[in-house]
Amino acid sequence: MKKCKLIFALLLSASILSGCASSAKNAHKTDEVTTVETTTEAITEENSVVTTAIQQQTTTATTKATTTKTSQTNNGEKVNSSIMAKAESGAKQRTSHYSTPAPSTTSAPTGARIIATSASICDIMDRLGIELVGVPETTVSALASRYNGVTTVGSPMSPDMEIIKSLKPTDVVSPDTLKTDLEIQYKNIGVNSTFLNLRSVKGLYDSVKIIGDKYGKSNEANAIVNEYTTFINNYKSKHSGQSPKVLVLMGLPGSYLVATQNSYAGSLVELAGGTNVFHDASKDFLTINPEEMLAKDPDVIIRTAHGLPKEALEMFEKEFSSNDIWKHFRAVQNGNVYDVDYMLFGMSA
Repeated sequence: MKKCKLIFALLLSASILSGCASSAKNAHKTDEVTTVETTTEAITEENSVVTTAIQQQTTTATTKATTTKTSQTNNGEKVNSSIMAKAESGAKQRTSHYSTPAPSTTSAPTGARIIATSASICDIMDRLGIELVGVPETTVSALASRYNGVTTVGSPMSPDMEIIKSLKPTDVVSPDTLKTDLEIQYKNIGVNSTFLNLRSVKGLYDSVKIIGDKYGKSNEANAIVNEYTTFINNYKSKHSGQSPKVLVLMGLPGSYLVATQNSYAGSLVELAGGTNVFHDASKDFLTINPEEMLAKDPDVIIRTAHGLPKEALEMFEKEFSSNDIWKHFRAVQNGNVYDVDYMLFGMSA
């Protein structure tokens, strides 16, 4: 997926980590700096390789990487002004960008009536060319135009069961993060359901295969997976040794969580060559107090948002300016705090 949001996010991660390592080099004359500098060279090289590889196919990726450049603010944070502008605009954003076009027509096995209850799952269906009879209402992500006019079934978090039942679906496809809440509701109205793991990059591509194999789109699914596998293998081959330590914060209105390596945003950092400072055996997000975060001494802090991005980003601004502890973070002192595009570093792959 040379033009997919994953690669945009990897480019952004690599750019951030490269800048972080450069700052660390100037501030600290330690063995850690030598390690970070080595990693920086690998990341910078990969940035060039990836940009060159996709440059002839699209200027979008290059533009996207360029627009992630940040400006320094008075409190030492680096904020991409376009992130806040996007959040304030309220405009729906398309979240997928691919090097090859989606199938021009949709189809489904005879008798199949499929409902997708999240924008990410609609994107998978679009890429595979699968017809849908129901789609979610979305406030941030715009669905593929092929689904214009398709019946909406309510929000991803709380789909309308009466509408779903009325569409007589053979399968309702939802993210597995909502399985606990939704599975029993689907059973109560007598409909079959499939839950997909979109919490990580691996989960995303496994889900593409599951849906492709289930609905006669194995060739399309294999092409998508193979494109990703080729890219990521080449990308990983350019990185070795240790890397900058990264703290990823997922902002919610009024609060925030720490994204572990199991989460989509947290996993992107590690795919790009960074080290997520918070790991957990099973949880995607953790509630951690700032004192514990400070003890991890991250080289860089990445802030993203979920749900209401404008409110979440404003919350971060207030938290970092009013809570005295943040000024003790080396990442803040060195100006290595970044607000990243919530459409790339989101809750879901």
